[in-house]
Amino acid sequence: MPVFTLSIKADLENIESISLPEDSSYTLTVKDSAGDDQREGVVVSPLEEQELSGSRGTAHFALKWSRDARHEASLSLQHIKGVTRALTAADAGKFVPIVAFECRGLDPIAWQPQDGFVIRAPSGMVWEDVDLSSGEWAEYDEKSGEAVSVMELEWRFDTYRPKK
Repeated sequence: MPVFTLSIKADLENIESISLPEDSSYTLTVKDSAGDDQREGVVVSPLEEQELSGSRGTAHFALKWSRDARHEASLSLQHIKGVTRALTAADAGKFVPIVAFECRGLDPIAWQPQDGFVIRAPSGMVWEDVDLSSGEWAEYDEKSGEAVSVMELEWRFDTYRPKK
């Protein structure tokens, strides 16, 4: 089963880190691995598990691409120790994997950022449930007296291959 990482990068001004809590949901567009069918607006939550038919396993999201399909396609969220993490100021210009998806029969092809982001400033100021759906966010840090911002949020999916 392939594992895909969702990586982000952004221009940060007076920001220490951007993260999503482990219980965050992700809104994705997924594609049939063996065909052209797509589903948009798929919400994947680590708080929801679905039993897979014909299996003892579970997944955070499952679907059948057609009514007569024998097998379900599925996706499960993963946090990979030492790989997935918060985006920090030290990561300027680099893509950082924030979450991973273990997939069977489908591939994630698009992500729609929503709210839920946690943004920390060097002053210790924290903003929770930040909406980055527009790809940018700006605020004023009252502790430091400086403007803070996240601009030009970009994302990509990469195939994860563990180092041996």
